[in-house]
Amino acid sequence: MVLWSRPGGGAWLRLPDRVAGLAPPGAPLGPAWVRRAEPWPDLAEGAAVVVDDEGLRTADGTLVLDRRRALAWLGPLPDEGAVSTAKTRVLLTDGLAAGRPSPLAGPPWSETVEPAVAAIGRTGPLEALKTVARALGGLGPGLTPAGDDALSGILFGVRAMGGATVEAALRSVARSVRTGDIGATVLADAAAGFHIEPVHDLVAAAAAGDAATVAAAASRLDRYGSSSGADIAYGLRLVFTRR
Repeated sequence: MVLWSRPGGGAWLRLPDRVAGLAPPGAPLGPAWVRRAEPWPDLAEGAAVVVDDEGLRTADGTLVLDRRRALAWLGPLPDEGAVSTAKTRVLLTDGLAAGRPSPLAGPPWSETVEPAVAAIGRTGPLEALKTVARALGGLGPGLTPAGDDALSGILFGVRAMGGATVEAALRSVARSVRTGDIGATVLADAAAGFHIEPVHDLVAAAAAGDAATVAAAASRLDRYGSSSGADIAYGLRLVFTRR
């Protein structure tokens, strides 16, 4: 079923095994996105879709995505030891400093967000994440919405610095969030260490000490969505600053 669509192509779909996105033109890939060379057809929200051996079809049988031509992406992560160094964290947060402010940093959302994020670095890591997840989950404007995007940056940052040993706890935190299907998918992927391309590029470049690539990746992230990039960056800065 089509959960959301945009004129000119791009949609979020509920498939048998997960929620997946048809990446709009120019959008970065991520773990939930699929891209094809041609523009997507316009799909009506609520319309049925079918997955078979050949690919993705509309209810009338029209093939929308040929499995053989589908392009998906899962980003790599550097070694957690390299990501968690003070040098990496400073380079990454400095690179994000020039971006747009997240709506969550201002009223009325900041009244809910600021007391919760103050727990990061002050209480036990898991307890802090639970506090932040309760406050941010489903909060604010946007399709995802903004609170989920910010929380995805936090979960991804913790996974990048903590490695596979923290993943089970992060997945549990992600599952605890009350939000929509799309937001839940973004959070589950972030807890497993998967995000959109500029987020992975940003972390990899910071771990490698490459300031120019950090700046370029931060700029691409800043341009993502109406505010999603700024919200993700807000979450990343929180966790990499306050760890």
